[in-house]
Amino acid sequence: MKIMSVFLIAGYLYAQKPTILDAGFQPFDSNPYLTVTSSPTASVNINWNTLKPAETIVAYGSSLLEDTARITGVRNYHHMRLSGLSPATWYYYKVLPHGDIRTFKTFPLYADSFDFIVFGDTRTDSATHQSIIDKILEYAPPLVIHTGDLVTSGGSGSDWRTFFNTEDALLQGTYFIPVVGNHEKPYWPYDTFFALPDAEYFYSVDYGSMHIICLDTEMDLNGLQRDWLINDLVSTKEDTSIKWIFVNSHRPPYSSGSHGSQMDVRNAWCKIFEDYRVDIVFNGHDHIYERTYPINGVVYMVIGGGGAPLYDVDKHDWTAYSEKVYHFCHIKIAGKRLSLKTMKPDGTVIDSSYIEK
Repeated sequence: MKIMSVFLIAGYLYAQKPTILDAGFQPFDSNPYLTVTSSPTASVNINWNTLKPAETIVAYGSSLLEDTARITGVRNYHHMRLSGLSPATWYYYKVLPHGDIRTFKTFPLYADSFDFIVFGDTRTDSATHQSIIDKILEYAPPLVIHTGDLVTSGGSGSDWRTFFNTEDALLQGTYFIPVVGNHEKPYWPYDTFFALPDAEYFYSVDYGSMHIICLDTEMDLNGLQRDWLINDLVSTKEDTSIKWIFVNSHRPPYSSGSHGSQMDVRNAWCKIFEDYRVDIVFNGHDHIYERTYPINGVVYMVIGGGGAPLYDVDKHDWTAYSEKVYHFCHIKIAGKRLSLKTMKPDGTVIDSSYIEK
């Protein structure tokens, strides 16, 4: 049996010093949940939480639990990065000593046919949140994108415990790609729970023929983040294997909901999205569903009906469809064709569309 030592993943972008324990945040137990690394074809982040400090040990393997990874010491909040994995390969894993055996599949080196789910604003109504997760599970997506506001209060251990309990069955085997929402404040619990690539608050990842950029609308939209965004898009445009570019962030530059269009976001980023031909921008914040017609080549979607109290919604001349409804969006890519269906928790389709490259 091979023993591999790994280090805790850190990198807090916000200058907030308190930790969860310093803030009086009560630890709790959770099952493991998967997040992406900067090299998801060959590695994965396995995260979990424990009420009492414990060792960080994972057994894993492609056929048996033949390898073990550990971090020395004990802690309540655990992040294990498994590296040296093979692309597009199923692995078994088990959090030791008492976890169940679960599975995950590493990202493929390339694929032009795949699907994924987008949802967000899952705070407040855990019953609705649960109904959406139950329906998403029927699609068995390789990854899910969350548009922010995971919880009502980022400083509430009870809210986070409810979130992980609700998403438990999904996130043990499906990669979770979140962004920060305004309700995640104070942000150090989010920092502590999720190991993510790059700067963690803004990061990007490739899957198949798509590139996903995650941005943080709750920090400075310019400066470091804007420079990183441009550099990331320049690199992406040089990669001929990338056919689709998506952006995920919380506050929407175009919205007909109660919060309305966030003009600071529009002014900071939308010209960049247009210049580098982003296909779709996913947002939350307004608890509605809205899809725009292409605006200078870019489609903007507000996908904020995951459980937060619904808002009234209007229409603008750029609105292709809008509705006050709980929902999630299922997106399928087949070569140069993208199709999307937005559904209620019972599976009823409220909107469908496609993009042909």
